[in-house]
Amino acid sequence: MKLILCEGDSWTAGDIINPKLNYSFVNHPDNDSYRLPKVWPYKLGKLLKTNVVNNAVAGSSNDAIVRRTIEKVLELLETNKPEDLFVIIGWSSPERKDFYYNGKWETLYPAQLEKRNNEVLDNLWKVYTEHFWNKEEYISRFMNQNLYLHYFLKQHNIKHYFFEAFWEQKSFQGLWYVSDLNRSIKGQDKTSNEFRKIRDKVFKKVSFRKFIMKNYSIKNKEYFDDGHPTEKSHEMWASELYKDLV
Repeated sequence: MKLILCEGDSWTAGDIINPKLNYSFVNHPDNDSYRLPKVWPYKLGKLLKTNVVNNAVAGSSNDAIVRRTIEKVLELLETNKPEDLFVIIGWSSPERKDFYYNGKWETLYPAQLEKRNNEVLDNLWKVYTEHFWNKEEYISRFMNQNLYLHYFLKQHNIKHYFFEAFWEQKSFQGLWYVSDLNRSIKGQDKTSNEFRKIRDKVFKKVSFRKFIMKNYSIKNKEYFDDGHPTEKSHEMWASELYKDLV
């Protein structure tokens, strides 16, 4: 591989802010030179001695991750051979959901109340969480997102690897620890079986969060800061992915 494309949310983009900057917006371009060298995509690239494009955006849903990945892959294929590319996806919480509103995509975070100072979006959050937020919908959507992206990349002969960054459920359980989720979705037995096939081939069996928590307390600020991995945790995760890829 000559170029790795990394996609995800803040667990890939990095929730690390330069203390010299007088704002807290992690995605601000002025923060890139401070943030990007401290997160796992850059560190993995150093280990593999290859170039990396970190296209992740903090706060992303999986809906956004799929959209950005497809667009970026097609862009990279204009100047790169498929065999030179490798894609790594750090999936966000399946519960996050995007809606197109007022000319742009808005991400809804059902597991947390986030006031937008927008009556329409605040009412949408209330109605969605009360009536439409359920595991059948978001697990079905997550399975289809995996299948969609896997077969898109396979069609273009691009090797890839998926992992789960975290999950916003109160229990913080991932797909690997909830055995009945696939069976609970009516009418999708064959979809579930197909998802399990690709999961066994290209999906890491432990999430980023679980990997860190196995040995280190989430309350330890050496590894987690405000619920996000520190540079030290990013370094550990890069080493873990490196072992998988080589």
